[in-house]
Amino acid sequence: MELDWEKEETRDNVVAGAVGAFLGSLIGVACIVLVNQLGYVASICGLVMAVCCLKGYALLGGRLSRRGAVISGAVILLMTYIANKLCFAVALLDALDGEGGVSFFAAYQGVSVLLQDGEISRAYYGNLAMLYLFTLLGGAPVIVGAFRDPTSLKKKNPDGESMPVSDQPEAQGEIYPFRKNWMRPLRLSAAVPLLVLMVALLAGAVAAPILLDAQTGGILAIGGFLSILILFFIAMPAIMLCNTFHVLYARVGGVLWRVDLRKFCLVQDWEKLPMTRQSSVKQDILREINTIQEGGGPNHNPYALTPLHNPQVERETNWYWKVSYETEKGRRKKLTIPKGYPGLTPAPGYEEVQSPVPGRWMPAVVSLLAAAAVLGACFAFSMRLDGEGPALKPNPKPDTPMETNAAPEAKDIPIRVPESAVEYEMSEIWFRMDAAFENSGRSFLDSGTGTVYQAHTQYGVDGDDAWDTLSQYISQYHTSSLYDRFDAVYLDAEPLAPRDEGSRYNIMSVYLTDGRVFHTAIVLSNDGAMFVMEAGHNEDAQSVDEVLSNLMYTIQNVRFEGPAVTEENYQSQIHVSEVRDCAYMAAAYIRTDLFGHDAFVDAFVPYSESPAYFDNGKAVQTEAHGLRVYASILPGENAKEVVDAWQDGLAASGRAYEEDLEDELYREDLDAACKLTVYEENGQKRYAVLYADSKWDGYYLLREITGLPELVDGEYSAVLAELEDIIGLTVPALEDLGQ
Repeated sequence: MELDWEKEETRDNVVAGAVGAFLGSLIGVACIVLVNQLGYVASICGLVMAVCCLKGYALLGGRLSRRGAVISGAVILLMTYIANKLCFAVALLDALDGEGGVSFFAAYQGVSVLLQDGEISRAYYGNLAMLYLFTLLGGAPVIVGAFRDPTSLKKKNPDGESMPVSDQPEAQGEIYPFRKNWMRPLRLSAAVPLLVLMVALLAGAVAAPILLDAQTGGILAIGGFLSILILFFIAMPAIMLCNTFHVLYARVGGVLWRVDLRKFCLVQDWEKLPMTRQSSVKQDILREINTIQEGGGPNHNPYALTPLHNPQVERETNWYWKVSYETEKGRRKKLTIPKGYPGLTPAPGYEEVQSPVPGRWMPAVVSLLAAAAVLGACFAFSMRLDGEGPALKPNPKPDTPMETNAAPEAKDIPIRVPESAVEYEMSEIWFRMDAAFENSGRSFLDSGTGTVYQAHTQYGVDGDDAWDTLSQYISQYHTSSLYDRFDAVYLDAEPLAPRDEGSRYNIMSVYLTDGRVFHTAIVLSNDGAMFVMEAGHNEDAQSVDEVLSNLMYTIQNVRFEGPAVTEENYQSQIHVSEVRDCAYMAAAYIRTDLFGHDAFVDAFVPYSESPAYFDNGKAVQTEAHGLRVYASILPGENAKEVVDAWQDGLAASGRAYEEDLEDELYREDLDAACKLTVYEENGQKRYAVLYADSKWDGYYLLREITGLPELVDGEYSAVLAELEDIIGLTVPALEDLGQ
């Protein structure tokens, strides 16, 4: 006959345990992503993932059963995969530098596209394999332990055979085991808020990419993570009260004892044992206590049994007693005893535990209010960053070329022909501006109205890239409550209108509710060269029609004289610039992704038949007649910051510089800076000038110009003179090398 009480009577809470495993895995995900962002190897954080996930299931589920181990293992595998993909998504977002309105969710989805590249794919799956290896190291021992049978607790006779419990003398005393179901209301009041918040956050994660902009969604995601941590720490005391499965109490000879089953007999959960085993363990505990009280030595771990002499209740609630007791050395210690022990009273004069404890919903309400406060603070912070606050995405969202009902013909914008005009050349592209406008590098100021016009150029672009540039202000403002509307000279599925047989054009205008208007005018040649003129003004200072008429005059008079530059030929397109009447200085083309798309910009360097390209084509270096020039595009707050940062980088590379060189100049009006430095290279003294000037807003063309005395020839002075004329800088220290 099979004894029913031999079967396992209690089971773990699968739903609560799964929530605990998920919450624990979030800590592991955060650890992996954070350590990866700090530049360290994040694989070892797989240990954190495994331990936190398994412990999370055990804390909320009651214990780690076999099915709990399976569920936790599945969560570990899934969340480790997600954590690895998050690391690469963050890296992709950093590489894109937030340009072009790329959201984190788009970057996350873009990882799958990047995996088509063999090198990236090897790095991705190699990192994932290392993460799985460390999660295996951290989780395997715990999971294997969950599948093992409990350690046998039967006493053995001298011959090694089990001695029936009935054959041993019965010890006297009272045992108070822990009852899980008596603490269930408290456990539910701690777990339900966590579950509610998790469901709400998961629903928010699905809705955020649709309803909110990337910035607001990202900040609220951080707030959600903080909210979970707050709820977890508020619920932790209640969870700990409910998880004393391994502790029971015994009263022998009028003394109350605390028994730690893990130390006494390697048992994690009292209710997991069948009744016959429980009876055996009870007798073992009582005999051990009797032996100790009679002056004998302990047969088990001496720290498994703790006598609570002269107990006093410091505080009593509906869920626990806060008790102080006297130790063997006469000192008093404090102990919290949950009211999950039927019939137990820790001290005379107090009622025994007669029924399950009630739920404790006030901390749950407080924790949810705290979570709401954190999310509200994050939302308010997002509003402050945005100026007026995040808004729902407009419908339709003008992030891509739109089909409209407007006629495909361009609007008839009158052209304002100035009384006097000046023709300018930029990157071998010619354009005209009103002579009354004050020119400062790439900026033109209409002093009468305060409107500023800024020009820049790109090479190797197509119609989609042109749309990225045209819609830059739409991408910047369409999630803001300041956004009013946009308009264009030409509205159709194809965003550019023919200007002549060799080029197309358009002007996009974005209107804000505070009266500001931003215009972007472009002309794109059939060879992929693009001229861009931007203008910003307030409608109170100058009408939109006046600004549009000025822009139309400029873009109608653009001439392209540079070569066709493509991905395949850009490194071979270096050429002496006849447009600038040069004999030595050449236009070279370097790659940049700082516009939000791949493009090429020009950099004037001494002509060389074998230019050296670095950083995947983002920098170029040439040498000619004793002059070496390195050129690259760099971001920065101003030109001086770019120069100083480059100097610091060179110093960190190990070059020995001469000290006390104060020859540095910064022109704030031109946003240009230069700095003279002297160092040793291969036993030779080098004079070098670092020069940076604004290429477009927030980005600078940096040149490192170095004289090479051992290579100086009779044409050195002419080369340097042409370079000085192009960049508008005189460098006496380098001029002396040619004398």
